[in-house]
Amino acid sequence: MVMHILILTGGDLDRVFARSYIQTQKFDKVIAADKGLFYAEQIGIRPDFILGDFDSCPRETVKKFEKENIMVLPREKDDTDTGIAMEQAVRMGADKVTVLGSTGTRLDHVLGNMGQLVYALKHGVEAYMVDSHNRIRAVDRPLCIDKNEQFGNYISLIPVGTVTGVTLHGFYYPLNDDTLLFHETWGISNELTEESGIVEMKTGTLLVVESRD
Repeated sequence: MVMHILILTGGDLDRVFARSYIQTQKFDKVIAADKGLFYAEQIGIRPDFILGDFDSCPRETVKKFEKENIMVLPREKDDTDTGIAMEQAVRMGADKVTVLGSTGTRLDHVLGNMGQLVYALKHGVEAYMVDSHNRIRAVDRPLCIDKNEQFGNYISLIPVGTVTGVTLHGFYYPLNDDTLLFHETWGISNELTEESGIVEMKTGTLLVVESRD
């Protein structure tokens, strides 16, 4: 049985989208990281585990949950609240993790959160960052994208460093045993032309971004 953990964290969150999306999924556990606790309260979710330094979460919200399973972190630390939440999800035995509230105006945090997708991948966990316009995951092996299940019409492949032997089947812009480099944009904004598309690679890690606009 797959354990699917939801992480709510403190970036931007479209509450209407979040409520709707959560209703379509089956989450076994919920982790709230810092302001993610405020979001959990707003959308009516009771977290199983709470952590953070709570510098961006209203004090009254923290007080309501102070008797729950809560880990208070120092403000000065080597990792972000989201990073520690992902580590906690791995420790809890997650097979799959979805992170809501992981995008927004702080691009440094957004990039750091993308790095957490790679961290999860290296620990054998399938992880996603999701907002109302995008779904992002990291892959290091062949991937099949079903047109009926894709999140958005546009699919971008962003290499984490260098990715070799990239071949695409069923895409508008084909690749055949090509090498993708981080400073090039060959993998941006592709589309499926078949009912499913296959992404193959020989070495490296790709961030796969499905976008609605």
